[in-house]
Order: sequence, then structure tokens, then C-alpha cells
Amino acid sequence: MNDDTKIKCPYCGTFVDKTEESCPQCSAPLKPNKPAKQQTKILAPTAIAALVCGILSISLSSAIIPGFILSGIGKKKAQEGYDAIAANPDTYTGEGMLNAARITSKVGLILSIVWIPIVILYTIFYIWALNY
Repeated sequence: MNDDTKIKCPYCGTFVDKTEESCPQCSAPLKPNKPAKQQTKILAPTAIAALVCGILSISLSSAIIPGFILSGIGKKKAQEGYDAIAANPDTYTGEGMLNAARITSKVGLILSIVWIPIVILYTIFYIWALNY
């Protein structure tokens, strides 16, 4: 009775047509449920650039101007990433990286601002020391 058009029910042993989705004898499913296709999300396009700029703004904050510039670029790229995620939430991910980029950019900006009076005072002291 077991030919190419029939399969054996794994639960009750009844031979059933291959086209059946469940056993007519015990109602057990014959075909495994196909898992829903998972859509993989990709990282927001500017997330890595934003984070790199934020980290570099901290590293170069003592040079003041590069710290300011990189901080601004980091904040702008982070916002572009947030906008991309908002426009395509099923496609993009990376909110955590964008949050880190925004924070590091702000820290780089603050450190650059803190370095301004330090550099000014150091320059004044250096010039004063040269005169004596």
C-alpha cells in the first residue's frame, strides 16, 4: 500500500496522500509549519561614520578645532541615521550605535570647549614666562 503518492502518518501510522496537510485519521499535521521568513535588518547607513567621528572628536578635542568639526559631523551623521531608521524601520537598525555616536560627539564638543581656556591660559603663561 505504500507507493510514491502516499506517506505514513508519524503519529498513527495511517497511509495518507502526500498532498494532505493533516492526517484524516488522527488530524495530526503532516507538513511541518514553515517558519515565517525573518527579515534581516541592516545597520543604518551613517551609524559607523557617526560613531567614528564621535570617538575622534573626543580624541582630538585638545586640538580644539578638529574636535569641534568632528563633533558636528558626528552629530549630523547620527541624525541622518535616526532619519533613515524612522523612514525604513523594517530595513535599518543601529539605534544603540547612533546613541553612542550622539553621546561621544557631545562629549567631544564639551571637551573642546573646556580646552579653550586651558590653551589660552597656557599661552599667556608661556608668553609671560618668556619675558622674565
